[in-house]
Amino acid sequence: MENPALEAIAEGLGRLGKSHAECAQIIASVAESAESQRPVRELKAALQAAGIACDADHVERVLLVAAARESARAIEALRVPVSVRELIRKQHASFGQASGSISLSIDAEENDPFVAACKIATLRRFPAGPIDWVVSGMPRSWFLQMPRLDLPRVLRFVFAEFGGLKPAFYVHIAHPPRNRTLVIEKEVRRAYYRMAQALELQPEMKGIMCATWLHDPAAFELYPYLKPLNEPYLELGGRLITNLGPAPLSSGFLKFNSERRELYERGELKLKSVVAMWPRKRALEWMRRTGPLE
Repeated sequence: MENPALEAIAEGLGRLGKSHAECAQIIASVAESAESQRPVRELKAALQAAGIACDADHVERVLLVAAARESARAIEALRVPVSVRELIRKQHASFGQASGSISLSIDAEENDPFVAACKIATLRRFPAGPIDWVVSGMPRSWFLQMPRLDLPRVLRFVFAEFGGLKPAFYVHIAHPPRNRTLVIEKEVRRAYYRMAQALELQPEMKGIMCATWLHDPAAFELYPYLKPLNEPYLELGGRLITNLGPAPLSSGFLKFNSERRELYERGELKLKSVVAMWPRKRALEWMRRTGPLE
């Protein structure tokens, strides 16, 4: 790190007896729960008590750099295409910047960018372009949220065509600045191509899936730029199989869009969380038929 503010925090962590490995372990434990994030908050408090300035997201970035360094040796062995390994390294390099296009502060009102960065730093989340993926699957609790009449059809698809509940690649929209290319069709298609390449290298994976309002047909009728994101499930052998009820406000469909908020407040916008699944076989058929997109 060449930034003086970040270097001062790194030195402060050293004075507190925290090694790179210990910092990396803290980041490796971070998830969505408040309890998993508690050690980061405690470490920030300890630095402040020692008289070390903890401005903006500087502490978080120093911890992320330490975690990325610990993960660096494992990147080459990942069962992902070369382009994804390059994206991981690029993301890791960005952690050492004193400021970025988005705050990575754990104290932000919505700290998902920090949680996502922790997962990328410790090779639990994989960048593919405007979208990322994690290894996950379909929780059994989802069946309780689906319309009952959909269940027979859903069960047939999940177990006969998709191959089971897990493991699978679960899609997430990338955080800024990478998500800005979500409106560029070729970039979305390239991201899916990278994911299909990774599927080929990981034969245990059932396919690609997600549950979000972005797959609600009502959404991509209103916002045509979402159609490339839905192409695998509408045209390439996948399927929009059911919904999990109204999209929660926490899913972010009202963020940064005053028009959408007005429609929602007038009761004219009622988006649902739609389950999208793309079986492994279909994704690989498309990848081989399409040819290189890199």
